[in-house]
Amino acid sequence: MNSKGRFKYPGWLRAVVVQFDRDFHYAIILSYGLLAAVTISGFAVYRALTGFWIGATVNALIVVAVSSIVAYTITSGDTRRSGFMFAVFNVSAVVASSLVFDRTGILWGFLGLWINFILTHRHNAVVLNLVMVPLLVLTTGLLETTVEILTYIITSLLITTFGFIFSQRLDTQQRLLEQMASRDPLTGAGNRRAMKEDLVQATTLMAEQGQSATLILIDLDDFKQVNDRHGHDSGDQTLITFANAMRGNIRNEDGFYRFGGEEFVILLPDVSVETGRDIAEKLHESISGNLHGPTGPIRYSAGVAGLRPGENWEQWLGRADKAMYEAKQAGRDQVRYGD
Repeated sequence: MNSKGRFKYPGWLRAVVVQFDRDFHYAIILSYGLLAAVTISGFAVYRALTGFWIGATVNALIVVAVSSIVAYTITSGDTRRSGFMFAVFNVSAVVASSLVFDRTGILWGFLGLWINFILTHRHNAVVLNLVMVPLLVLTTGLLETTVEILTYIITSLLITTFGFIFSQRLDTQQRLLEQMASRDPLTGAGNRRAMKEDLVQATTLMAEQGQSATLILIDLDDFKQVNDRHGHDSGDQTLITFANAMRGNIRNEDGFYRFGGEEFVILLPDVSVETGRDIAEKLHESISGNLHGPTGPIRYSAGVAGLRPGENWEQWLGRADKAMYEAKQAGRDQVRYGD
């Protein structure tokens, strides 16, 4: 309980809830795993009460395996590996259930054929499904007539085909959503949300590993005059031209974000403040005044700040902003450094 009388959740549980909300794959593995464990536990109890001890044991082993995969997912956060393990286990559990519980196992198999595409990569799911279907047909002997066998095979192939298409479309839509959530639509630079996430990560790396990082905060000089005199279309083109040029002059691992309006931020991970200053000066010498937009040369002022131990991302960004403001006050078109 906290001082206000409300229950305080453990840190690990809060971390699970946060990742559950943010990671679709993580949420699917936990939801499917916990629901399967609860459901199959009910079957295990029922079969034990009715004296079907072999069936109860098989159900109990399935519950233990499913719970272990869920626990691994929570402790490791590795959804790729745990999802693949879950899909492989699906195939094994369906075949085992068919051998022990007769036709009811085949019914579970239809769920397995579909859910595999959500648990693991679609290519893995196709292979696993194409392994499961002949195993069920050849080893269980539950499908007695040719019509039953053909119906089961065709149905399974249709589920696999539509599962593949669904998975492919889902991946495409997810990539588009992630891009929309993290990119500025005009310049293609990262947005404020992406910047915050990367700056928080940089401060974490500093706290845990002592890894340095440097920020460069940039403000285009006299940008308001471009909009006022030549219109917003010219202003937009100026921003696009500048962003494209800056991306072409920094490393792939460097972060580049539109902070707002005509302000941009460059994150130099694993770069000391001394090296960051040199980089900022070289960028300024290369781009400011030498890059031409719709209304003439594009010039900018910049502030540089290296990350300090124990500093949060707001304080770090604030020092870079203060240095940039000093560059503006000193006459623009120059680089200044935070304390």
